[in-house]
Amino acid sequence: MFRRHYLRVALVALALFVPPQVLAHALEGARGSLEGRPELIEGLGYLIGLLLATLFRLFGPVVYAGYLDEAVGHEYFGGHHISFRTVLRTLPWGRLLVADLIVVVGTVAGLALFVLPGLAWMTLVGLVGPVIVQERAGLVDSFRRTIDLCRRAWTMVFLLVVVTIAVEMAVHESVHLAFHDAATWASVTSSWLVSAVIGGIVGLVEVALATELMARRPREPAAPG
Repeated sequence: MFRRHYLRVALVALALFVPPQVLAHALEGARGSLEGRPELIEGLGYLIGLLLATLFRLFGPVVYAGYLDEAVGHEYFGGHHISFRTVLRTLPWGRLLVADLIVVVGTVAGLALFVLPGLAWMTLVGLVGPVIVQERAGLVDSFRRTIDLCRRAWTMVFLLVVVTIAVEMAVHESVHLAFHDAATWASVTSSWLVSAVIGGIVGLVEVALATELMARRPREPAAPG
């Protein structure tokens, strides 16, 4: 999937992850210039920029994962091309965002409780995004469906989802530390490459695994009446 669609993956990563990186560098420079200068207009501009950067960081990964599933995965497995504009218009963004927050909060809380609960939670619900995208079910139903799928193949999910996400996070952090004091273009470019290559491959592994697990265990048809 990545080899066939690497250009689309790289361009979407460029659109989603480069602007917040550039904005973050600009805000970091602006914060230093604002110290001791309480001008209202400049301070308001800084707050608006900070809000935009936060929204980008919150929605960017969700949009990226949704695009990988709806466009790249759908075309690879179904043979139907879907444009980025169509993805933005049709995906259930509200459910995806809430699901992502639930997964993240549950994982962080579980890791704080002696690590193992967080790993178990991530293993059971880490594929909820692809389940929501592909089956378009409600939030609670999608979590139940994901847990049912993942607990039957928890070893595979742990190795292909939890471990790979941990590797991705470690690479992101290493690159961030390595280029923290580098020029803006070097920092932004390195972050984009990590998101486009490693993030893209990890996301497509999740799409492929979720698709396989759902194919193995199709939803039972609703009872008549």
